[in-house]
Amino acid sequence: MSVRRVFLTGVHTGLGHALAVRCLDDGARVWAVSRNLPGDLAGRERWSFAALDLARPTAIRPGLAKLLANVEDLDLVILNAGVLGPIRDLGEISLDELRWVMDVNVWANKELIDGLFALGLAPRQVVGISSGASRNGSGGWGPYSISKSALNLLLRVYAHEHPGTHFSAVAPGLIDTPMTREVRDQEDDPRHPSTSRVRGAFREGRGMTPEQAARNLLAAMDQVREQPSGSYVDLRDL
Repeated sequence: MSVRRVFLTGVHTGLGHALAVRCLDDGARVWAVSRNLPGDLAGRERWSFAALDLARPTAIRPGLAKLLANVEDLDLVILNAGVLGPIRDLGEISLDELRWVMDVNVWANKELIDGLFALGLAPRQVVGISSGASRNGSGGWGPYSISKSALNLLLRVYAHEHPGTHFSAVAPGLIDTPMTREVRDQEDDPRHPSTSRVRGAFREGRGMTPEQAARNLLAAMDQVREQPSGSYVDLRDL
């Protein structure tokens, strides 16, 4: 991995935690945020952490500024934090539930990006973790699909507004995380075929561990940068 200065979100569990470990093991300097501190990373060299609740986007910038005080530049930003939200028909989901998912998956990332540029940091590369759900609009996944589709477009807009930074929305594939385990806990519903597909994929052994996914994602960063800034990239297509 050629990057030396990395900012990560959602590092407490899953892909974000695996990315933090991988970056640190590869010798990178890592700044990270999530709601809870990953205890096994406390005390690691080249590691700085701030507890931020991304469900409260307007409270992000003060904590971000404190964490990144005296940081001069960043090679890579990976906006990994996200929530699944309820899996029900959209008509059964309240606006408050939808707003919560949008706050974490979209508006928190807007505040983080704006905060970085306000601090004078223009990262070389910004990656938002997206999903195939952002493209398929499958029944039952309304809040998640809508929010990830909005994230894709958010990053495309920033690509036009900040041409010195490469932006991309990257779908890393199916990963064994607390989020996908939540999906697998759902009962099969013929109205929600994506839920059944995810469960079937794991039964067939087609899911990655977070460590495998982190390795694949970081190894693909140069290839991702070869795509036009603002692109949606499915790693399985590279």
